Amino acid sequence: MENISLILSDLDGTLFHNDKSISDYTKQVIARAQKNGIMFGISTSRALVNAEKFLDGISPDVLITNGGGLVTHGNKKIYACEFSPDEINALIKSAFDVLGPNAVISVDNENSLYSNSREELGDKFWSFNDFSNFTEPAMKMCLKTLDKEKVEKIASTVGIGNVEFLPFSDIPWYKLSKKGATKEKAIEALCANTSISAEQIASFGDDFNDIGMLKLCGKGIAMQNAIDEVKQIANDVCLSNENDGVAKWIEENLLSL
Repeated sequence: MENISLILSDLDGTLFHNDKSISDYTKQVIARAQKNGIMFGISTSRALVNAEKFLDGISPDVLITNGGGLVTHGNKKIYACEFSPDEINALIKSAFDVLGPNAVISVDNENSLYSNSREELGDKFWSFNDFSNFTEPAMKMCLKTLDKEKVEKIASTVGIGNVEFLPFSDIPWYKLSKKGATKEKAIEALCANTSISAEQIASFGDDFNDIGMLKLCGKGIAMQNAIDEVKQIANDVCLSNENDGVAKWIEENLLSL
């Protein structure tokens, strides 16, 4: 473990408790790791503007947000991968055509989060938008459906080879992002712009979009509450998010040397 110089953690189901809080114990362990020269970063599907709201008491050295669509290091943006306004509008139109006029959609980018359903707005940081005239680029679009064939039809509007799409394991939604907007591509961009190698990274996750990240990094750790697909590819399994698994693994494996 002596070669680990960066820790990357997902948020939901990983660093967060189920109520979206981060324990004081976890914050203290992260601070100790940073004091010992190990950088700490977040790698989340949440948009930057959303993720930062939950990090009181933590000062990440690296932020991979929007599902890998945006990477910041030392407050400097080093990677961005997004749909153009024309592309996201084509996807939005297709979503309504394929899923019907009552389709539930969310869209996020570097600055904002939008949804056309007030009932589905899980966090107060979302803004309502009916998507009748959306003029911004977007790093991610989410659709309330688990019908893969319909998602593929929607993605094909801009070329299915130009879109990454994955389901969430805990909610009946699919995530669509621009090809290259994945956590593993974000890590490759981070490594290309810094002196960090993937072998020097320990990463933590629990869901489908964490699989590539855990496979790429030198040490990929699944949460005890992770889906089986994540556990099967992980190097190690730590305690659950409710039991501060990330912090306890860091303390036992990186701070006790």
